[in-house]
Amino acid sequence: MTPHCQPTMQTAEPRLRILSPEDLRRLDAAALDVLASVGVAMPSARAREALAAAGAETDGDIVRIPAGVVRRLVGLAPARMRLGARAGDTLVTGERPLLTTDGCCTEIFDLQTGERRSTTGEDVAAISRLVDALPEIDFCWPAVSAQDHPSDRRGLQELYLALANTGKHVQTVTVVEPDLARAAVEMARTVAGDDARLRAASPVSALLGTVTPLGNDEGTLEAGLVFAEAGVPIGFVTMPMGGSTTPVTMAGSLVVGIAEALSAVAVVQAIAPRAEVFICFIPSIMDLKTGDFTGGAPEDTMMAAAVADIGRIYGLPTQCGVNASGAKTPGWQSAVDDVSTTFVSLLAGVDMLAGVGMVAGGRVFSFEEMVLAAEVTAVSREAAGGLRPGRRLASPAADALIGRQAAAGAGALAHARERARHLIATHTPPPLADDVDRELRRFVAGA
Repeated sequence: MTPHCQPTMQTAEPRLRILSPEDLRRLDAAALDVLASVGVAMPSARAREALAAAGAETDGDIVRIPAGVVRRLVGLAPARMRLGARAGDTLVTGERPLLTTDGCCTEIFDLQTGERRSTTGEDVAAISRLVDALPEIDFCWPAVSAQDHPSDRRGLQELYLALANTGKHVQTVTVVEPDLARAAVEMARTVAGDDARLRAASPVSALLGTVTPLGNDEGTLEAGLVFAEAGVPIGFVTMPMGGSTTPVTMAGSLVVGIAEALSAVAVVQAIAPRAEVFICFIPSIMDLKTGDFTGGAPEDTMMAAAVADIGRIYGLPTQCGVNASGAKTPGWQSAVDDVSTTFVSLLAGVDMLAGVGMVAGGRVFSFEEMVLAAEVTAVSREAAGGLRPGRRLASPAADALIGRQAAAGAGALAHARERARHLIATHTPPPLADDVDRELRRFVAGA
């Protein structure tokens, strides 16, 4: 297959290709055929009108997009994104793999008691402080739901708590309505300082979801357009579930996921050309006993890592889910899932890896799992780099992590628990200026 635009820039060739050139050719042809013949549901009138103006056909809420239109629009998207930070370095996708937390869990293992309970705003703040303190983690998702705050403004409250407790880049995943997106843009602009700085390297990005199979939510899609027009990087996550919302085969799931991702990118580029946008794959295979999400299945791992190959042929930055084990608690099963999902995705060259801290298929957050998974990633990054002349397999930081884990032995969970407790209690993130803090609180309150 001949790419329609330059592939994503990498510092080195990936060491593992999940999909062969022939695989990619067939997946691309099938996904584009789906978009042209079956189409995708676009409940947003603005999105439909923009695609129609670009050459698509509309039939009620259904939009059918010819292959040439898809390629032209997707080809407008930049191959790299700049992720700014309130008080940290700007990250650029493609320079090295980036690690973040995941969300949005509604339950958590309490760090002090070990009991499983509902999540609160203080949990959002504590996890964000831990993200700020852990050098292994590059940016922050608000990883749990602030369920003690009103649901109609909860996404903004979670964004505020993250911004207040880390100087690193923040990626919101729960601001999914256009009015809230406008407030989130103003929050990002307040942190950045002005519109020029916001557009140059926004301290906030947003991840939004498609509706599998082949659909979109009107509010979510229009929220994405608000972000894109303001210069805030956005991504679209597709979550095909083989045997449920998509065909049971991995190829069938990938075709649906690719079609959804490309249609969402095409909409954004039709309205905000050159907007920074990435694609995220969190696929799964249905648990045939329960009909539920699996988490940690081998098929999940391979399909998620395949987003690197897919992003490369379309010239798009990529993200996938890692960790998020099906294990009910941190332990040997979650450790195996952490290593396999992270290492495969690193070797494949995925730009952003999301997921440290979750167990039970992404339902429950664990501080211990967050620390252990971050440490696994630090060592995996070094190993994935391979041996080259004059290069050690592991850095001093990775050596130290391995040493701590070896010394801990069977007490690895105790080590992780103690490290999390110590960092949350002692680490002080860069403070917000008083005037900035007041403005952010005002936007959260809707004043």
